Parts: sequence; structure tokens; C-alpha cells
Amino acid sequence: MLIAERFLLLCCDPVKGVPQWPRQRHDTPLLAAAALALDLAVQERLDLRDGRLHADAGLPVGHPLLNDALHALAREDLPAPDALRALAHRFDPLPLRILDGLHRRDLVHRLVRRDWLLRKRVRYPLRSVQARNETLHLLAAAAHGEDAHGLALLLLIDASGLLAVHLRAHDHEAAMRRVLALGRAADEAAPMRRVFAAVREALLA
Repeated sequence: MLIAERFLLLCCDPVKGVPQWPRQRHDTPLLAAAALALDLAVQERLDLRDGRLHADAGLPVGHPLLNDALHALAREDLPAPDALRALAHRFDPLPLRILDGLHRRDLVHRLVRRDWLLRKRVRYPLRSVQARNETLHLLAAAAHGEDAHGLALLLLIDASGLLAVHLRAHDHEAAMRRVLALGRAADEAAPMRRVFAAVREALLA
């Protein structure tokens, strides 16, 4: 399962089927774009060069949406904030495209209704409790491990303000140490960590 899919699986209210954010309003498309960028970084297809994200599109990746994102990023090296906005715009509505993928695998329902102005409203209530519980387990384990997928998920959940919602106090403290360490990623750090740090900085800006 993509990091982007696991992220939205945790962010969507299981009953209402729409992303639920604490306190302030978040830019859901930008968070979804960041998740795709982290997916590509984990697969070592994205690097940070001279402050810009550089995509290696020499070979395709396995997931169609991820492959499309890879080729979109490969068109031009951009600073992380601009690259994420370009992805969100290119695949609008990106969160729905990711959730549709979860629906095709029977992990969420897909309910469509129209309001009095005939605007389409789509909700994705949870179908697979097991898939969500597995993702919660991955999130908690990532607080104490070295798994790259888990670290990416921690980064996203923290940026969305939901880390304290999904983790117990002991796990939350350990998770924050891992996430904050990204802010100290040096130029000589591994390419993946440099991308992680750039994406986190873009989300917090």
C-alpha cells in the first residue's frame, strides 16, 4: 500500500468518510502531494539537488498514479514547495484519486450524493477495519524503528496535527524525536532523508 494511501486511511473519519483535521484547516491536496513525493523518495526515485527536487524517471514504478507523479516531477526541478503545489494542481482532485484507489481494493466505501446546487459530494467511509488497524500499528512501530515507510507516515501525520490523536504518550515522544531529527539533515545525509527534510519544511512553511 502506498504511503499516500495509508496516510489518507488514517486522516479520514471512519464513519463520515472525509479527512478530519484538528483545529485549523489544512491543505489536503498539498498533504496528498507530499505523500506521493515521500513514496518516490523511499523508492529512491527522488533526490534534492541544489535545493530542488530532482526525479529519476528513467524506469517506471509499479503504481500508475505514482508513475504519473514521477514523470510530472521529472519535467522540471523545482523547490519542494513549488513541486508539491504543481503535483496537487496536476492531479486535482488528488486526495479523491488516492481514495478511489482504496475503494477499488475494497478498503473503503464510495458514497456519492449531490447537493441542492447539483455539486457532487463524495465520501469514503471505512470498509476494512483491519487495513486501518495495520496502519495504526505501523505508525506506532515507526516511532521506535528505522523503517522508511513508517518515518514518512510519521512526518505526514505530524504535519497534519494528528500525531497525538493516533499515538499514546510514550510512542508520541519517540515519534517526535525521529521527526525532529529530520530538521538536522545535512547535505551529506542520505538522499531520502534530504527529501524528507525538504518536504517537511515545505509543509510547515
